[in-house]
Amino acid sequence: MLLLCLMTLTVAPAHAQNGGGTAASFQDLPKDHWAYKDVDFLIRQGYMEGYPDGTFKGRKVTTRYDIALILARILRRMEDKKNAIDEATEAERAALGRLTKEFKDELGLLGVRVDTLERRMGEAESKIQNLQTSVPKVKVSGFYRGRGQFIIEPSTVTKDEAGYDATFTDPGLRTFYQQIYLRFTGKPLDEKVEVFYELLGYISGSTWNKLIYNDMGKNFGANPFDRIDDYVTKVQNDRYAQSNKMHFISNAKSMKVRVFAGESITGIDDPLNTLTEDTNVVYPYQGLELSGTDRDLTYQGAIYRTDLKFGSSDMHEMLAGRLLWKLPSKFSPDALTIGTTYAEKINSYKIRGDSNTVRGVDISYTTERAGKIQGTAQFLTSTDYHTDTRDGKQRNLGDEATKFDISIQNGGFTGTVKHYDMGKDFRAHMAPIWAYDIGGEDGSSDYPYNPVFKDNYKHEGFWGEKLTRFSANYDFGNKLLSIAKNLSMEASWLSKTWEVDPFAPQKTDGYSGRKFTYQLLSDFTDSTTLKWDFVQKFDALPDENGTIENTLELNLKLNDSVSTKGKIFVLTDHDEIDEKDGQRYKYNERVGYFEVNSNINPRVFAKGSVEHQVRWVNAPKENLRIDYIGEATYNFTPTTSLTGGIQHVDFEHRGEPGKSSLANAILAELKKNFTNKFRGRAFYTRGVIDFKDGLTDTVDRENIYGELIYDISKDASIKFKFGYDYPDDWRWDISSYDNGRDKKDIATQKMLIFEAKTNF
Repeated sequence: MLLLCLMTLTVAPAHAQNGGGTAASFQDLPKDHWAYKDVDFLIRQGYMEGYPDGTFKGRKVTTRYDIALILARILRRMEDKKNAIDEATEAERAALGRLTKEFKDELGLLGVRVDTLERRMGEAESKIQNLQTSVPKVKVSGFYRGRGQFIIEPSTVTKDEAGYDATFTDPGLRTFYQQIYLRFTGKPLDEKVEVFYELLGYISGSTWNKLIYNDMGKNFGANPFDRIDDYVTKVQNDRYAQSNKMHFISNAKSMKVRVFAGESITGIDDPLNTLTEDTNVVYPYQGLELSGTDRDLTYQGAIYRTDLKFGSSDMHEMLAGRLLWKLPSKFSPDALTIGTTYAEKINSYKIRGDSNTVRGVDISYTTERAGKIQGTAQFLTSTDYHTDTRDGKQRNLGDEATKFDISIQNGGFTGTVKHYDMGKDFRAHMAPIWAYDIGGEDGSSDYPYNPVFKDNYKHEGFWGEKLTRFSANYDFGNKLLSIAKNLSMEASWLSKTWEVDPFAPQKTDGYSGRKFTYQLLSDFTDSTTLKWDFVQKFDALPDENGTIENTLELNLKLNDSVSTKGKIFVLTDHDEIDEKDGQRYKYNERVGYFEVNSNINPRVFAKGSVEHQVRWVNAPKENLRIDYIGEATYNFTPTTSLTGGIQHVDFEHRGEPGKSSLANAILAELKKNFTNKFRGRAFYTRGVIDFKDGLTDTVDRENIYGELIYDISKDASIKFKFGYDYPDDWRWDISSYDNGRDKKDIATQKMLIFEAKTNF
């Protein structure tokens, strides 16, 4: 009876111990019994086997000998576990317990004492339960990383082992370090409470708290008790362990509490992002956060202090709070919320008023009565300690700001309106730069105190900025043109002005910056996509004529194996002028690009492209570059491939003939997967540049790179590298040498890099 039940209910390898067979290969085994998973598990653990012919013969008449064989096998496996049932896994104990109880009568007929086995299993379960109760519920995770860099020829190496710019004067093992992060996560009350701690350990040498003296200190004799004056340059510590991050979180129903250190803040969710978790603006902090919802009122509150571990010179504290009331849905199907926000950044308690305080009230409304309409209005005031342009002295100054956002969606139409108006002394130092529409910063910017932007319509800074932007998008789908699928159009118009400060005049005073954009997207067929972008921009300057950009891009898939891409770019800047012999020439740039990709056969993939670039079209300093690139990849086997390519560049500069050149480059890359865990790659490029003037020396550069990677598991790997692997977007820039593109010096960096890492 026992064998009949067990064999009928089991689907598993017939010879689990020998790795033979699969469950699907046994057609005489049903799967619909409660014990299916248990018996299957026991077979996988080696307690049971099928018959030699690969079946379980579930209908076979069972003898006492058959059952004795099964029990003997189970008992033998138990003896292999050192006669200790508590050494079995939890899954094994559970499966054996359920089966023993089910077949207790059959086992009793054979004279097997089941009560002894049940007692031993009960004792083991009691031990495990007591252990789980006594040991805290803590999960340990983290990672280890060891990385070293051996310099072969220092003059060729310009990067460290992490890829950052560096210089070296001596060969040998210049950089080597080991790191370990340990994360401890405890949940004593399941998900209600969480405690987290992260420990960072670092070793790069044997030095600990060593005083490093400058040359003057060496000449006059080092004073071992001197730790503060100019004789001591620094204190060197090559090994340490430090607390990196920690937090305590209580997820109570009425209030969530978060106490933390070394982590980013959660931020205040208000329309202007007055306070944000953007780590580019807000340093990692220590602090306390409270949040929750009571009926229709949501609240947030926080107090923060800059984390001293990062040693930032911008040391400050912040206070923040927000209340948000939501109109109950029983009064209206529309959504109405009213919020108020407070945020203060305290720089110093020594100077009266040395803080930045922002207060705001916002109203948001959403309705779906006619499509979907969303509107938000925000009214803000600020006080801040900064330079008064009237006399150049610092004092606490206040100002106001307003912000409106409206969006309408109806069918395929989407329209948006954005407007903000900030007084010249309004400051929200805690808000991220992307909360405003001001473009990117340049390298000399000190946001938020002294922001400098690459191209904010030629205006310096953005204090006192007023912006209005309209945009409209319509997705026609297949309705407008029968030949066009998924046709959509989008247009936007933007205008900027700035409050005039009579004590700090700018060249943009009295003028506005404007920009108009238009975009068309269409899929004519499933394999043809068209994109057209038009941009016209006017800087806020007198006599501004503006720039016009047109970009047309077409992607065409000819068949399953061949696809093409074409692009045309035209830029005209009416205000960038070159003068020669009394003639004025405006800047024009034209770029044409064509690319074809083809899977010639399952083993061969080919790619070719040509680019024609002309700058200062028809001007005396016109320069052009024609770039031809061809690549092909051949897959010798599923684990081995070879890529080869050639490049030819013809550069002509009418204004500076000495820069005119011809460049040729070759590329070869071999990839090999030795096993499913061990792989390698070798990469070689060489570029030769000959200058057409016949006077400038030829430039000949080559780059050799190789790597071996052993993936021990998905969480652990070992890497060994020679040279530096330049990014893919520099792949062909080996032939670029001030010939219409940025000059880049790509050459072999003679060094070895070793890395071992694992997650756990």
